[in-house]
Amino acid sequence: MTGAEKRRAARIDQVLDAAADCFVEYGFHNAGMAKIAKRAGMSVGHIYHYFENKEAIIAAIVDRESALSSQRFLELDAIAPSELAEAMADRAARSISDNSDIIQSVLNMEMLAEGQRNPEIAKIIQRHDEHVRKQLIRLFGEKLGLCDAEARADMLMVVVSGLASRVLRHPGLDRAKLVPVLRQTLIDLMSPGPICKR
Repeated sequence: MTGAEKRRAARIDQVLDAAADCFVEYGFHNAGMAKIAKRAGMSVGHIYHYFENKEAIIAAIVDRESALSSQRFLELDAIAPSELAEAMADRAARSISDNSDIIQSVLNMEMLAEGQRNPEIAKIIQRHDEHVRKQLIRLFGEKLGLCDAEARADMLMVVVSGLASRVLRHPGLDRAKLVPVLRQTLIDLMSPGPICKR
């Protein structure tokens, strides 16, 4: 990237981070462009230079997460099939604090709630979900050769999204105690086992 492109990307990230903070603190409807601009340390007009409206900001937040997911899947593609289950279990254990981070959990819930009211937001969220789901199905089915790859992918997504909501319902959640259980769950999920119907 050129210097100008790097500066533009940094400004966009600045807006997205500020918007995410505001959505968590005030809720989507109460987080107006003025609040986002103040949090980002720039003018409202400057934000409109990058984003048409709040829906476009949410789309960009979700797209940023999709890009990170794509990078993670590229890294998993480089791992031998015989080591993939253990590597994914290790990665999930290391990232358990991210998936159960209260701020990220509130942001996810706020966007899901807005998706129930706004069909455009729902489409954005569903597009990201389908992107991640397809990559997991590919890993389970093609790379690991497992049956029921779709059901396994959905179950893994249930576990991860459930963890994000669990921290809101139980703020005192002992994350360290979840790590060995989560590791074993993922290893079982990525093993042939008795799940397959012959």
